[in-house]
Amino acid sequence: MSCSFPFLPHNPTAPATQTASSNSSKNKCHPIFPLLEKKLQHMRDIQQIHGQLIITGFIYHTPSLTKILSHSLSGGSDSLTYAYKVFRHIPEPNIVIWNTIIRGFVNHNIPKMALSCYVEMLLQEPNIFPDRFTFPSLLKGCAHISALDEGKALHGQIVRCDLQSDLYIQTTLLNMYAACGDLNSGRIIFEKMDHRNKVVWTSLISGYAKNHNPKEALILFTEMEREDQEPDEVTMVSTLSACAQLKDLDYGNRLHLQIKKSGLKLCTILGTALVDMYAKCGELFSARQVFDALPERNVVAWSAMISGYAQNNHSKEALELFEKMVTEGNQKPNQVTILGVLSACIQFGDLTLGRWIHAYIDKAGLNTSIILQNSLMDMYTKCGRIDAALQLFDAMPEKDIVSWNIMINGFALHGLGKQALALFSHMHIDGIRPDDITFIGVLSACSHAGLVQEGRHHFQNMYESYGIIPQSEHYGCMVDLLSRAGMLEEAERLIQDMPMEPNGAIWGALLGACRIYNNVELGTKTAKYLLDLEPENDGVYVLLSNIFASNKQWEQVRKVRDLMHERSIPKMPGCSSIVVDGAAHVFLVGDRSHPESEKIYLMLNHVNQRLRLAGYIAETSPVLLNIDEEDKEDSISQHSEKLAICYGLMRTRPGDSILILKNLRICGNCHSAIKYISEIFEREIIVRDRSRFHHFRDGVCSCGDYW
Repeated sequence: MSCSFPFLPHNPTAPATQTASSNSSKNKCHPIFPLLEKKLQHMRDIQQIHGQLIITGFIYHTPSLTKILSHSLSGGSDSLTYAYKVFRHIPEPNIVIWNTIIRGFVNHNIPKMALSCYVEMLLQEPNIFPDRFTFPSLLKGCAHISALDEGKALHGQIVRCDLQSDLYIQTTLLNMYAACGDLNSGRIIFEKMDHRNKVVWTSLISGYAKNHNPKEALILFTEMEREDQEPDEVTMVSTLSACAQLKDLDYGNRLHLQIKKSGLKLCTILGTALVDMYAKCGELFSARQVFDALPERNVVAWSAMISGYAQNNHSKEALELFEKMVTEGNQKPNQVTILGVLSACIQFGDLTLGRWIHAYIDKAGLNTSIILQNSLMDMYTKCGRIDAALQLFDAMPEKDIVSWNIMINGFALHGLGKQALALFSHMHIDGIRPDDITFIGVLSACSHAGLVQEGRHHFQNMYESYGIIPQSEHYGCMVDLLSRAGMLEEAERLIQDMPMEPNGAIWGALLGACRIYNNVELGTKTAKYLLDLEPENDGVYVLLSNIFASNKQWEQVRKVRDLMHERSIPKMPGCSSIVVDGAAHVFLVGDRSHPESEKIYLMLNHVNQRLRLAGYIAETSPVLLNIDEEDKEDSISQHSEKLAICYGLMRTRPGDSILILKNLRICGNCHSAIKYISEIFEREIIVRDRSRFHHFRDGVCSCGDYW
């Protein structure tokens, strides 16, 4: 829509309202007039009165026509259509009638029609001028559709009409600028205002909060308090949003206390804002307290709490609350809810619920949403079903850059490097320009598949072909690629040549490779760099211990352990989980806390016997303890992923899939054993460790023993 409005003369002298009719006061006693003062709820009544106006000749009585229009505009779309027809049959509408129809279009959320009517009025009615009731409706319409250019043009006409000092117009003008993101113009109006009520303060605070300037929103709220302006529920909602963006729990707590002291009603909107603030600040206990205390909960309140759990890695609570929402709460999930639940499914590894969400999206007709389709793809890739993710990707009628990135990164995560590079080529053919996230996926895919030459090519091509300057994440992928391939010296040189300081992840990639290739000298040097950066990272001590243990340098192992003890560095225990019938079962190494522990260890003994019969021999050299070989074998056999798999074998049948999530890198012994188990027990076993997926089937792993 063009923002060019017809020219208005300066300081128009036309009256703001127009005397309505030539009917005498005697005629105004007609019984039809009291009917117009009543609340007319049915179109039939409005049409009958309209007909009576025509029959009695009062159809030219402007106040009556205005009443008919107002009654018509108070209904739905049908009544709006009727009102517009009435308006079109008025021979000489005055400014009051024009204002009524303009306001009607804005209230029915059709602001473009309101602006069109305004332009028509200026072109066809040269003797009618907009007044102080015309511009607020038009400015509200501009705010609804973020029509900044049109709003600025209206601002110019407000000045020409000498209405810029009107408080109501100033307020709607400020709100328009804030809603359209032009906070500088909004602030100029704000500073020039002689009187600022709470609506004015709230509009600007809300504008700053919604346009990602939370610090300025909190500063303005403090100024509002100094001016002795009492904030209302709307003000508090915007200010809490600013606290949530900043993760400023102290300020948020103060606002909550202020809400309690001021006696503000904890309505659903305000309660939801409090839940969201606490959740984004990581204070889930307080968030749940507010949530439970809400007298009424709508889908937005439920979604805020579910998303809060998911964002803070409390996937179990998120999924439990979702179940409660659709059963006890009897609420229909919206897009925000679904995104939160899918995030929890990813953390939890709950493919069954993920599939249910997929079916719900299709049934509810939400499958046209690219955001939801992308989230479903992400869920499938991270719950082990890269094939289902690819099916979704291929079926999408429209794909954005996020869609391509999820699929490329998904292939990388599953070690399917060649498929990732093939998809990257198709992306180029389809005319989609890659971004920095795309190249993280491409380089990661090369790293997991050992595609060194391809990785070098794409790393160089980032800037030469696309102008993307490599960041630390891209350097990290290259260091990982070279390190995994055993090119430790080249990896070290790349780190030294980086234009930025290497972070812990980059040094960690090199240290991990030193562990694999038993490079004690470089491993010791790398560990020192890493400990300077991350002195409390237990993984560094463990990797260094493993390097020394692999070379049977037990004295050095002891020194590393003593250093951990001196610095009070706890070792993160290996942890594996499996979801069965919607419930997660978590295991630590040597864990006997599970209710079915006795049966699990009986299954473990059975598995170990079958492994020995199949020719499996445990490799005990990586065990970083100076203990007997038999004890080392017992230690290896009780790793957390083995216990989780044994439980999975108990609860599944041949031909089923078992999905295991592990918080650490899978060890070589377990990797070898699981290959045997997949063949012996006829299961597909999928293990997602801290860096990638392993698909074990028929005695073979998808990684090709390269991980």
